[in-house]
Formats: sequence, C-alpha cells, structure tokens
Amino acid sequence: MSSTFHCPVLSYQQFTPRDGNGWQQTHQDFSDDHTAIVVMHAWQPPGPDQHPGWQRAVPYLQEIGSILRTTFPPLLQAGRERGLPVLHVTGKVPPAQQPALSVPIEPTWQHLREFRRDHVFPGALNQADVSAGWESRDIAPEAQPLPGEVTAETSTDLHAACQSRGINHLIYVGFALNWCLLMSPGGMVDMKRYGYLCSTVAEATVAVENEATNDTRQEYHQALWRVAVEFGFVFHQSDLIAALSAPPTPT
Repeated sequence: MSSTFHCPVLSYQQFTPRDGNGWQQTHQDFSDDHTAIVVMHAWQPPGPDQHPGWQRAVPYLQEIGSILRTTFPPLLQAGRERGLPVLHVTGKVPPAQQPALSVPIEPTWQHLREFRRDHVFPGALNQADVSAGWESRDIAPEAQPLPGEVTAETSTDLHAACQSRGINHLIYVGFALNWCLLMSPGGMVDMKRYGYLCSTVAEATVAVENEATNDTRQEYHQALWRVAVEFGFVFHQSDLIAALSAPPTPT
C-alpha cells in the first residue's frame, strides 16, 4: 500500500493577473514512495583561520556552519524515519567521469581563461587556498551518508539511483542554491531534463551573492523564486518536518 504526506508549500504564480502577489501557499500531497531528499555539496566549512583565500572567494562558507548544525540533523532524521531515500551528491566527481575539453585550444582562448581565473573567480591571490581547500574538502558530519545510502556524483548516476527506487520528486538541500544545486552534475537543470520535480527547503541552503545583493540576500530570494517557477516547490523546514512526522495517509 502506498502513502502520502500532506504539507504546505510555496509556489509562484508567474502569469498575470495575479491574486495578490506572485507567491502562493497551498497544501499538497507528496508520495512517500516516489520522493527523495538530495544532499548536495554539504561540505564541512573551513575554520576561521583555514584557507582564507577560499573564504574570500566563497563567502557563503562562513554561513553554512549554523545551517548544518541546526537544520540538517532534524530534517534528515525526519526524512529517514519516514523512509524517504536520502541521496548524496558530494561534488567529488572522479577524473575519469569528468568531460574532456572538446573545443579548439589556442592562445587567445587560453589567455581569456587565465584572465577570468585571475580577475573574475577565484582570483590570483586566492587560487592556492582555493585549490588546497578543494582538495581537502569533506562532507560535514551532519550530512554524512549513513550505511546503505547512495552517493551519486553524476547526473546519470543520480538518475539511475532514482529509477531503481521509483523516485520522481527530489527535495534538494545543500550549497549553494543558485550555483551548484542548480548547475553542477546532479543539479536541478540536469535532473529536470529527465523529468524530475526538483524542490528545495528554504532554511537548508544559501546562495552566492554579489556586492549589490549582500545586504538584501536578493540572489537567495531570486533562487527560491526560480525553483518555484521552473523546477518544483519551496518547503519550509518546520512544515516539512511536521508533515514527515505525521501519520502516513494511505492512497
């Protein structure tokens, strides 16, 4: 017998005219048998004095420690106790699975790539620290896979893991919503092409900001809007935990 959990979620009415603003809260039923939580790039943040260049290049690393400590344990526990698969995308794609360069490699292209590396991201001053931090990164203790949980590093592998379990709806948590969770292997763009609904939990992620958005977190709010319009739904942590903790509804 299959079952569902009933949860309030946010969607966004992109078309006009609108009833009030674009954000809409409704209560929807979600299948216990066809929903999974995807933990993506939930790395242990460096300490205050570790890899300062990496922290300059990726400022949100300073934010994620509190999210990992306060949000991940109760959320993942609720999902696991409900029986939802927890799938992990760590971002450590084996070199053999990384796509080879297939464009013409010539001096102008090389110069432009080097300019972007030194002056756009991560910056010449930060390069050594970023490389060191990247090589030593590991999954945070709060996000470690439990025995038997799947780690899938490519979109193809994640799709295969979902197919074998009958999954069609992925709830993403991790970092960062408008970058890795969107565009990296195993992210929403790739998985939507397979047909998956891709949702997120507002309190379990951050976004990459810029100098115009740091104070307002505009990129974070825009990323939630993008999920709600293009990919799936936005859950709030307390609502999702309550829904997963309630008795299942038989269908």
